[in-house]
Amino acid sequence: MATDLTYRELKRQVRELSRELRRDTAAFRALATVQDNAAKETGRIAEQIAALKVDAATVAETHEVARIMQGLSNAAITYASSAEEAGRTAAAAEQQAHTDHDGIQQAVDSSRVPMADRTWYTQE
Repeated sequence: MATDLTYRELKRQVRELSRELRRDTAAFRALATVQDNAAKETGRIAEQIAALKVDAATVAETHEVARIMQGLSNAAITYASSAEEAGRTAAAAEQQAHTDHDGIQQAVDSSRVPMADRTWYTQE
């Protein structure tokens, strides 16, 4: 619930989101590489079975599988690129929150004057 969100909690959640996105991006790039290699190997197999005079339908289906696998690899790369962009945006949001609010947080922490509503700045 937004009313329970504190400055410190906002920064923590954004930092965690950025970390998760970086981790997921690496996993999707690795998946894309594996998928790309498998697609290329399937394409080579299609060429080899074509050279062995295997029926045209089987060769065409093997080529189609290679094409689909390449599409999956491309989709994983696209997803990873989007996740990288989201991670950069999350890091920028954390930095912006720090820039916009950290001075206020420090002033509230050091102030002896009670504020009308300090709860947004309290840690928990």
